[in-house]
Amino acid sequence: MKKIKIAGLLLMCFVFSKPVFSQAFDDGTNLINIGFGLPAGTRITRDFEPYKKYTDYKFKNYGTVILKYEHGLHKYFGIGLNLEYSGSSANYKYDDNANIAAPRYLVTIKGNAYGFYARFNAHLPIGDKLDFYGGAGLGYFYTVNTKTDTNPNANTNIQQKSTVLDFDYQLTLGARFMVKDNVGVFVETGRATTAFQLGLVLKF
Repeated sequence: MKKIKIAGLLLMCFVFSKPVFSQAFDDGTNLINIGFGLPAGTRITRDFEPYKKYTDYKFKNYGTVILKYEHGLHKYFGIGLNLEYSGSSANYKYDDNANIAAPRYLVTIKGNAYGFYARFNAHLPIGDKLDFYGGAGLGYFYTVNTKTDTNPNANTNIQQKSTVLDFDYQLTLGARFMVKDNVGVFVETGRATTAFQLGLVLKF
């Protein structure tokens, strides 16, 4: 009886004293990335390209807000979803030689772009702090552009709205560093809505 009690006590000591090796990414890991991206990629800028030829053309992009979720299927693989939003605007002066009242007037274009992607990532976790990864995303890119001019001629279209829904893909490389067990930072680069992305990581 004593031997059984001693053996049980030794087993408990072994279980509770055994070190736990956590990983920056592992099977069952859930990650939420909240980030921001710059500069604007061709998916955002392409709709504004035709207006570059006009007088005093100016383009502004306000960056891309990024929200990502990923679930670990294995220590080295994960799947997830990406949601992205970017706002842009451009203006130029249009020369209307046939319009004596307003030979030159201002035209403004405002654009909103939305990205929705299913994502697959391959990971190389190094200890409990650092995780390198690369992945591919497939989804859709939806743009809504509104064009407004100040032409006083009532026969012209003062406002025009256009929408485009395209199939799109992403290929990126990234790194994640966990500052604490459940909080970290990430950075990514590659073919995406923006060339570079960075932000905050929440792990649970």
